[in-house]
Amino acid sequence: MPAIEESPTYVAVVIALLGFMIGFAKGGFGGLGALLTPILALVLPVASAVGVLLPMLMVGDVFAVYMYWKEWDLDLVRRMLPAGIAGALAGTFLLSSVSPDGLRIILGIFVLVSVAYKFVSDRIQAIRYESRPWHAPAAGLLSGVASGMFNSGGPPFNSYLLLQKLKARPFIATTAIYFALLNLIKVPGFLYTGVLNVPVLFSLWWVFPFIPVGIWVARMTLTRLSPIAFEWIIILMLIFSSLWLLWQSR
Repeated sequence: MPAIEESPTYVAVVIALLGFMIGFAKGGFGGLGALLTPILALVLPVASAVGVLLPMLMVGDVFAVYMYWKEWDLDLVRRMLPAGIAGALAGTFLLSSVSPDGLRIILGIFVLVSVAYKFVSDRIQAIRYESRPWHAPAAGLLSGVASGMFNSGGPPFNSYLLLQKLKARPFIATTAIYFALLNLIKVPGFLYTGVLNVPVLFSLWWVFPFIPVGIWVARMTLTRLSPIAFEWIIILMLIFSSLWLLWQSR
């Protein structure tokens, strides 16, 4: 992974912006999280982008867990986390072994699937659902693989939670504690495979103050921005970034 200081200035600007976006996502605009890796992957190799984002996401996790402390459903976390850990290990292995162009293609396709998920998520809640013992581990496994590869395990995890009919705050809190634990567990694998290294981790100190700023702005903006307008902005940006990634991999 290249050191941050050896990258062009615009890469540093993008990373600072992403620090703010992480805070914005953790502060209530969760849909923004799907954009983080694709945007950074436009200026860095996918594996480097995933490694750079992990410590920033972990800082955001601390704030999110604090804001929703003990409002989560630990039973759901216990049912999903073991399979999530196995998936994260598999995702980390794939991240470190697939070629850069291959990762761009996989990420581009994954982003398009995430866009499709946004259109069907409301319908998922309307499904007449009968729980099966394997549903939680399957959702945990898929979310773990996506998290290990791209720090983007939200769609499979959220799909399962939507079927549980959780209220908004327990939903957000359960998501916060699950991914806080999963991100922490991913660190040894990221260090071992070289996706994340200590010099890069220390070189990112200047980014972390942007995260609480993003959280504060999100809390101020939450009641003023139209949810529909925000969702369409995210969808269009996701489509653009996925097509750009696929074009780059030609």
